[in-house]
Amino acid sequence: MSPDLQAKIFEKYPKIFKDANKSPQETCMCWGLDCGDGWYNLIDTLCEAITCSFTTSIELDGEDGTRLGIKPFIYKDAEPNYRFFFETKAPQVVADQVKEKFGTLRFYFHLEFDEINKDLVKTGKYPQLVEINKRYAHFIDGIVHFAEIASGRTCEITGEEGEMHEAGGWFKVLNKELIKQEKFKKYKLCENNLY
Repeated sequence: MSPDLQAKIFEKYPKIFKDANKSPQETCMCWGLDCGDGWYNLIDTLCEAITCSFTTSIELDGEDGTRLGIKPFIYKDAEPNYRFFFETKAPQVVADQVKEKFGTLRFYFHLEFDEINKDLVKTGKYPQLVEINKRYAHFIDGIVHFAEIASGRTCEITGEEGEMHEAGGWFKVLNKELIKQEKFKKYKLCENNLY
């Protein structure tokens, strides 16, 4: 991707691309967004979608609620008359590598859960929190998978509707006008186009 478009994405989503300036020994993000400009909107939409997630709460026992400094909810007609609730937030998605591979987008990432969430999981007392964390992971996996599939229908160069083409084992999604240009004439439409 061009340096200008890449900089826009990195600036708009600094938490997702926080590792972009790290060394190759630490992350593959050091190589930037290794794909064409045509996927800018797709990556932008993907990042926006993964930053818009859901929150929920779980009830904690009094010991953990007090230890974590959570303000209890007071109930007049209940026993016990106070209860502690922990608001679970979506984990931070951190990109490990973003590139084109076999003609489609690959968005590799890891999830970073907050420290309180990790602490509560370690206690083993809150299986519902483990399930909520799995749901977050599945939710984000689905968004990424959708973007990767959509890239197979999006010209990597222009962002217009495209189709998968192949030349000597190299795959590229191109629109109908680009395929007419001399530099892409060697590419042929894939017969078993999965996208």
